[in-house]
Amino acid sequence: MRWWRALAIAPVAAMLLTGPVLAQESTPDTGEADSPRLVAPEECANQVAEPRAYEDLAAVLNLEGEGVPAPPTTQINAPLGEVADLDTAIAIEETARLVLACFNAGDFLRSAALMTDNGVTRAFWGLTIDQENRDLAQERLQAAPEPRAAEFLTRLMTVTDVSTLPDGRVAAFVVFNEPLLPPGGPETLLFVFANQDGEWLVDDWIDFSIVPANFGAESTPAP
Repeated sequence: MRWWRALAIAPVAAMLLTGPVLAQESTPDTGEADSPRLVAPEECANQVAEPRAYEDLAAVLNLEGEGVPAPPTTQINAPLGEVADLDTAIAIEETARLVLACFNAGDFLRSAALMTDNGVTRAFWGLTIDQENRDLAQERLQAAPEPRAAEFLTRLMTVTDVSTLPDGRVAAFVVFNEPLLPPGGPETLLFVFANQDGEWLVDDWIDFSIVPANFGAESTPAP
């Protein structure tokens, strides 16, 4: 049950790694099946040319060592900053959409290609908390991508309030519908993006409405 405990610690890791498992155990809200907000898994491979090398990801997460601690949470003050220009806002929305597309595709290495090292740590650190989870993470991160079933796809509602922070990074509220994590309905995260070699990559995020998944973490598994 330690695997489920890791997912309770890191809900975004749950979004990445539990789709095929939880699809057998939960009842999704399928009311938006035909919504234009649906983010097709195919967008990930079609628009993210190169996945991040597994070896690079394993080194950032210290999977062959003792893992990594949770990165410190970015402190954001209101107002966020200056309103970003139109070109930046479009680029931020495109990156946010592609991250969700790669989540839907189960393509962890391409999702990591859209993140800085700090973003990778934020997404995956909960999968490094003990040896069992590190072994499972190595297995899952090297496996062939396994897209979610259509009824379990994350849907992007909106990307709003794109703002340039005093340190040069850009923040935006990303509102989406995630069928696999409670509570039901739209969730809101504040994504923070950093410009790296001319591309806006996810550098951090702050959870506002996602309830960390428990999935029986305190229960005693059957022998």
